[in-house]
Amino acid sequence: MLERFQQWLIEDGKSPKTVESYCNDVKQFQKYLQKEAVNEETSLSRYSFVRYKQHLLDEGFEVSTINNKVNSLKVYNDYLQMKGIVDDNYIQVSKDRVAIASGSEQMVEALTDIEVDRILAYAEDENHMSIRNRLIIHLLLYTAVRVSELVSIKLNDIDFVQHTLMVRGKGGKVIKPVHHTIQITKLAS
Repeated sequence: MLERFQQWLIEDGKSPKTVESYCNDVKQFQKYLQKEAVNEETSLSRYSFVRYKQHLLDEGFEVSTINNKVNSLKVYNDYLQMKGIVDDNYIQVSKDRVAIASGSEQMVEALTDIEVDRILAYAEDENHMSIRNRLIIHLLLYTAVRVSELVSIKLNDIDFVQHTLMVRGKGGKVIKPVHHTIQITKLAS
């Protein structure tokens, strides 16, 4: 069953990382079912899903991890329903995701204006920093590009005529072109 699910994900155009993540989550769910001696003939039921989610909470898994598993099992539920293996939609992401308590979101420290000015002053000194590294600093400070997106930028992603930069996000999806007053041609030439 898992191999057919994996093949379906691939044919549906999911990225290799997404396929791996979904399949690992389904494997862990199936291991839980075997360990708890739940009827193995039942691929998925509302009862088994709710018990599994409670198990994850009891084991102290991070909320984001549990919610990722909920998403994966929802896709698996959709697959099983489409194939006629289960009759119902047992998982509703909006209802089954674990809510994050208000105020408990992870705090992110931002740089102060003084810290940004110091970084930029250091970056502008050609004795301290290469053009490449100056461009990296400008992109991180002014475009909100993720580090993982930044490292995947290729030279042909830069449009020197229109001063734009094409950024690829998760799964290679193209994000809206970044246009900023940074003189890309000046920094990258």
